[in-house]
Amino acid sequence: MMLNWNEFLIETPKALTIIGMAKNVGKTVTLNYMQKALYAQGIALGLTSIGRDGESFDALTHLAKPSIVVQPQTIVATAEKVIIDPNLWDYLQQTDICTPLGNVVILKAKSVNQVVLAGPSKNEDVRQLLQCLTRWGTRCTLIDGAFDRQSSADPLVSSQVVLATGATLSRDVEELLHITTCRVEQLTISKSNDDYLKLYHHSKAKVLVIGHNQCQEYFVSTSLLSITQWLTILEDDCSVLIIKGAMGDGLAQALLKKQRIPIVVVQDGSKIFITVGLWRQLRARNIQVQAVQPISLLGVTINPTYPGGKGIDPGVLLQKMGAALAPIPVMDVVQERKF
Repeated sequence: MMLNWNEFLIETPKALTIIGMAKNVGKTVTLNYMQKALYAQGIALGLTSIGRDGESFDALTHLAKPSIVVQPQTIVATAEKVIIDPNLWDYLQQTDICTPLGNVVILKAKSVNQVVLAGPSKNEDVRQLLQCLTRWGTRCTLIDGAFDRQSSADPLVSSQVVLATGATLSRDVEELLHITTCRVEQLTISKSNDDYLKLYHHSKAKVLVIGHNQCQEYFVSTSLLSITQWLTILEDDCSVLIIKGAMGDGLAQALLKKQRIPIVVVQDGSKIFITVGLWRQLRARNIQVQAVQPISLLGVTINPTYPGGKGIDPGVLLQKMGAALAPIPVMDVVQERKF
């Protein structure tokens, strides 16, 4: 029996983004399950995406992949050229938001249907679409985040996120736990204090270094600098580092060479692109990474299978992932079980 929405995730956000840690981790299966759970409770539902998804065949593996199934009365925002049969939809509106597959149109499903989602790639366009869907009466819009694109979790689009993970990342349970836990830790960094938030918003510099009550601004073109570049910026007395952009491995390597690791402030957890090994080393040194805009991770779904293989025992993976990520809910939507 299907979990009802309150059992699944408790709250119903206005917008919720589903992101996958890799291909074939069950993002589409999660999306379809969530749609059915919301529909069963009579919640007016919207659906869109960041970029394109919902192809019949995986663009990388060329294997058949699950279709995005739309429930009746769902309001969908997608590119006009991917609509195969217009007779299956009520046409509501054409927008001025452009994609490579034409302008985004707003449609309402007449019945259970399948759809290819091709939405805008810019977060500001997605925000505009969310406002448009709300005007058409949606109470909750599900956003299909682009494959392995953490920026799909940008809280300026949707502050609430569900993360899909699975055996495609690793067939070794312990390694899969490490990889997923690392991503969860990064996505769920806490909010920074007001003083640092003011500096972040008032400065136009890409990097700000605070030490001995002084703030040094660096107007670099990118925050993805090399370890050498970072070591020239990071003074020994640096107590706080504010970054407008991504936090990558170059910075992680530089921080690990410092006697004292400063507090690091980033826009949000989706801007952290540090590999598992380096992240673990930083955590061992008690690094504090804080967010201007925190992300609310509502849950994690697991896919114990991978293309062409046996996969991991579903019960074992659910128990171990649930214990590792508690109190964040962990769900296997195929088995319809929750830890």
